[in-house]
Amino acid sequence: MILTLTNSEDATANYLIPVLEDAGIAVLRLNTDTLISNASASLSGGCISLTVHGHRLVPDDVANLWYRRPERLRLSGIDESPESRFAINEWSEAIEGFLAQIPRHRWMNHPAANVKASNKLEQLSTAKVLGLVTPGTLLTQDAATARRFAQQFDGLIIAKPLSNGYIERPSGNDSLIYTNLVQANDLAADDSEFASCPTLFQQYVRKQYDVRITAIDDTLHAVALYASGDDGQQRCDIRRNNMNDVVYQDIDLPSGVALAVRQLVKHYGLRFAAIDMAVDLDGNWVFFEVNPNGQWAWLDISAGMRIADSFVRAFSDV
Repeated sequence: MILTLTNSEDATANYLIPVLEDAGIAVLRLNTDTLISNASASLSGGCISLTVHGHRLVPDDVANLWYRRPERLRLSGIDESPESRFAINEWSEAIEGFLAQIPRHRWMNHPAANVKASNKLEQLSTAKVLGLVTPGTLLTQDAATARRFAQQFDGLIIAKPLSNGYIERPSGNDSLIYTNLVQANDLAADDSEFASCPTLFQQYVRKQYDVRITAIDDTLHAVALYASGDDGQQRCDIRRNNMNDVVYQDIDLPSGVALAVRQLVKHYGLRFAAIDMAVDLDGNWVFFEVNPNGQWAWLDISAGMRIADSFVRAFSDV
């Protein structure tokens, strides 16, 4: 049994689960946003179980746990009273007690591994130790320091979010902060405009193309992504224009890059990872970041990568 822990709006789970089922793999999907109204938990005689839609499950039934995009537990039809928050906390403890008895090696990925692999600054240090090329990087709240950093690279630097870059507003008019080239007037401000939070600057990498590497256990899928900016060069942030103009090409990784990527994934204890790199104009493979729970289904749909087949193999090897 493959246990999928996600939410009811997860399009990637919608895509993969039928593929797994067509391969003869039994899947039980737990949508955390609707789980409570369809489940019961019990512990008797030292054995914990979770019953969902009439299906009783014990930890030993779970051959693999696909930890996708779980959301906060919700109690439908109950207000946000202290009593309802107490009930949700009790449910959380019960479900976590069940999940805690599933051995860590069966998780893809264990939440603790995701947390360990989620800091962009630490990732850069680890990738460099493992032999991957990384761009010059600065984190600062000081305008003068940022200007000196820009001078090191002839003014060619970028700014990018240190977290996920998504700004959610009550009005629904949300924003996504892309990776952007820094202009000279951006650095003309005084420290007061830099003081609100640390800003991440990096050397601008002139790219031939971007690379997305998807790792599932020991299998690596690599695809080159081509998209031109207004200047005719490879775009600074490939995600702009909703990626509608991106051209994909299945590629092979150099052996040294593949080895370092596998070491990076193993270092964090991950079974799945999405790694962003690029090949610069001199042919260097430059590491940017790793996302331990990144999106990948669009690569099957748009680029024919067949990443889902690797999930089938990973979840069949029990």
